[in-house]
Order: sequence, then structure tokens, then C-alpha cells
Amino acid sequence: MRLDLRHPAALLSLTVGLAFTPARAQQAPPPVIQTGALNVPTDVLTQNNQWSGLVPILSTTEEDLYIEDPSGDAWLSRNAQRFVDTGQYTITFVSFYKTVHACRTDQVHAGADIAHQNACNDYRYRIRQVAVDSPQNLVTLRYSVMVFTGGTPDPSSIIRETGHARLL
Repeated sequence: MRLDLRHPAALLSLTVGLAFTPARAQQAPPPVIQTGALNVPTDVLTQNNQWSGLVPILSTTEEDLYIEDPSGDAWLSRNAQRFVDTGQYTITFVSFYKTVHACRTDQVHAGADIAHQNACNDYRYRIRQVAVDSPQNLVTLRYSVMVFTGGTPDPSSIIRETGHARLL
């Protein structure tokens, strides 16, 4: 049977049908942080889609800092040979914000705009991947992203390598 859109009932039927058809929601990015008790980060998703455990290295009243476990298989498979050959490796840092103030301070230091500073009410973590060149005593930020409380990244906060390096 053919639908004649010149007929008022058919046109009305089509219009009502389209009006009540739910729109497809955008799919949220997958989580990049797994958490344990009290939202403490336990694992981070690496650039080659492997979960890597985290080791705490610093704790204050406002923020905890973790690094990707350098003794874990995921880290060793990506870095061991290159470190032996060249003295270079990458490592991932995860900041766990206990307060909004810590997040805002970090955002200001990173040069974030006011919208991202205000988003600190929803951010709980920041992931940074840095490249370390031991022979040259250089550290370069390769990647950074803010992460919401549920462990999903905010794509609008991604910062890619800038080419700026700092001496150790």
C-alpha cells in the first residue's frame, strides 16, 4: 500500500509519528578510570586499551596523586625495552580531587577557561600522560583529560602534546 502524503490524515499521521519518536541519545564515552571504595581510583585505561593498576605517591587533604604501576605488565610491555635502549618511557598520573578547590587550582595552573574551571563541580579526576627522557632530563606532557565522578572522560577538556618540555 502506498502512502499518499497529499491526504490530510496521512500527513497528520506521519507528523505525529515523527514527533513522538525518541531521539537517539549520544553515547557517553566508556570509563577510563575504575574506582574502589569512596571513589578512590584503582585502575586507569592506557592508550593501548589495557587496564593498569595505580600506585599512590602523594596525599594531601585536598588531593591524592597516583601513578600507573611501573611493575605491572601493561606498563612494562609498553616501556621496558625502550627504556633499556634509549632511557625514555611514558607514565600516567592520576589526580584524585577530594575538594573542588583542588580541581580549580589545577585547572588555573593548566590555563583552563572559566567553563572548565566551573566544571570542577562535576570533575573528580585528571589523567596526565607524560614522556620522560632520562638522558636529556626532560619531561613532556603528552596528554591530559579531566574525568567525571563516574570515571568517564570529558572530551572537551583533552589537551594533546604541546611540544613544551621541562627539565627535571
